[in-house]
Order: sequence, then C-alpha cells, then structure tokens
Amino acid sequence: MKSITRAFAFFAALFAVTLHAQESNQRVENDLFCENPATVKILDLSNKQMTKIPPEIGNFVNVEKLYLRNNKIVSIPIEITNLKKLKEIYLNNNQIVRFPIEICRVASLEKLELSRNNLDYVSPSVAKLSKLKKLDVSNNKIYELPVEMAGMISLTELNFSNNIIKAFFPGIENLRNLKVLNAEKNKFEVIPVEIGNLANLTTLTVNQNRILAIPDEIGNLTKLTHLNVEKNLIKKLPSSVGNLVNLTYLDLDENQMRTLPESLNNLVVLKELYLGTNPWVSFPESLRPLIVKMLYGQSDAVKKLLTAPAPQAPAPQSQQPQQPQQPDTQQTQTQPQ
Repeated sequence: MKSITRAFAFFAALFAVTLHAQESNQRVENDLFCENPATVKILDLSNKQMTKIPPEIGNFVNVEKLYLRNNKIVSIPIEITNLKKLKEIYLNNNQIVRFPIEICRVASLEKLELSRNNLDYVSPSVAKLSKLKKLDVSNNKIYELPVEMAGMISLTELNFSNNIIKAFFPGIENLRNLKVLNAEKNKFEVIPVEIGNLANLTTLTVNQNRILAIPDEIGNLTKLTHLNVEKNLIKKLPSSVGNLVNLTYLDLDENQMRTLPESLNNLVVLKELYLGTNPWVSFPESLRPLIVKMLYGQSDAVKKLLTAPAPQAPAPQSQQPQQPQQPDTQQTQTQPQ
C-alpha cells in the first residue's frame, strides 16, 4: 500500500511540474538535438537508455531543470558547467560510480538528486554548492559523509538513507535551516546530542539502524511532526519527547522498550502511533486513553496489555474488632461465707 502511495505521489509531482511549465510558458524539451536549445527551460532526457551525456548538453545555457532519470549514465561531461542557470538536476537510477564533481561547479544549483547509483563516497566539493537546498544521495554504497558538509547551511532537505554510513558528520548542528533529515537503513549506533540544535527540523527518519539510545536533546526539536525510530535497539524513550507538541507521527516498532514515559500525553496532535513488537511490560495508567485511541494496527501484545483489567490497589486491611473479654468466673465467684 505504501509503495502504491509513493508511486502515485511521484506521477502527481511529475504532472505538476509539466503543468506548471505549461502555465508559465516555459519551453519543455525532451530532444537533446532540438532547435534553439538556448530557449529551453526544462530538459527531460529520462528513460532514454543513455550511457553518457553528449557534449551538446552545454548548448542549453538557460535550462533551469534537467531530468536524466532512469538511464545508464556513468559520468557527467564537463560541458555541464555551461548551464549557469541550472537550479535542479535529477540523476536518479543511473550507474554513476564517481561522485560528479563537475556538477559542483554549477553554483546556481538548488536541488541535486543522485539516488540509486553506485556511489561509495560524497566528494567534499559538494560543499561548494552554497545555494543547494536539497541533496539526495540515498540508495547507494556510501560509507562516510565529508565533514565539509557542515558548511552547507542552505540545506533544507538531506537524504542519505539506505547506505552503509556509521556516523553523522561532525558539525551537522550547523545546518540550522534543515527541515527534513532521512538517515534510515544505515549503520548508525548513536544519534548525536547536537541533533537538538536543528530547531527547524520537521521530519527525522532514523529507522533500521543500530541505535541504542535517543538523546534527551531530541526534546528541543519542537517543530518536529514526523519521528521514525523503528527497528533499532532503543531501550528507553526519553521523557523529553513530550516536548514535541507538534508531533503527528511516531513509530517505535521493533526496539527493546518495556514501557513509555507519561509525558507522551503532551502530544495532543498525535495521529499515528506505532508501538509494535517491543518487549512491553506495562504502560502508565495515564497513557491508556491515548494508546486506546490508536489501538488499530497495534501488535497483539500491546492490545493484551491494554485490554487487561487495570491493576487494583489492594484494599486496606480492616482491623478485626476486639471481642470483649469474658469475666473470669473463677475470680468473680463469691467466696462462701
């Protein structure tokens, strides 16, 4: 169901791009050898089985959006640097092995998508893209991110999911404009406390890693609406999560949690809560109304805990009334005169 939703979202976005281009009278072209390439604003060369980009790409000097998805491209020609007005380039699902440093010389670039290639590193030169707002290097073989990325302060969306990265790059706290951070399906063991400085973050996705704990500083992310920590090794949810008053989605499935903090009652706009297969022992009584409201789709173990009668406090033992002592007949008998 989720896959269908994503596919629908992709085609809807593509339709929106085309419609916007038509409405704004921007010239859209899908032929690399068309007439008057200098008048083209959007060039779509996706799904053409291309193994390389011909040097003629340099003739599109006014192009702003370049789509090269779903080809077999291995490298990027130097002529790409002629595209001085290029704002967005989409190279998803190709066969690029070496990070294309040629693109790093296109200073106007705001979006760079390189997902589903064969990259094993990100060049430090990427930090030269001072206007870049979105970087997607997901679904590659990257093992490390360069420290220079700490200087990419214009980033609002960063996606390096589904790689083999073991640690966040030092200085990630400098990305104060970041709104979406997707680090799922890597090899992380630690969420750095500095993550709490990303005050504009609305989406944090770190599921399917090896994370052992969530830092208390997570509670500083008061704009967060989406938090996914599914399939890690987390034993405890910090009570500071209760500060995330804008949270609408929280996924805790498949961790090592045994209970929840009462502060979750502060999440008044929460719409989706996934507790899943944790070794749950009990929930605070005050949380029952919140969890019961979101009981649909929860694991059988969660349902069992919630449907079991609430434990009753033991009644105070009443003291047995003392029986009046019977008079000692031997002592009270009158002595014979």
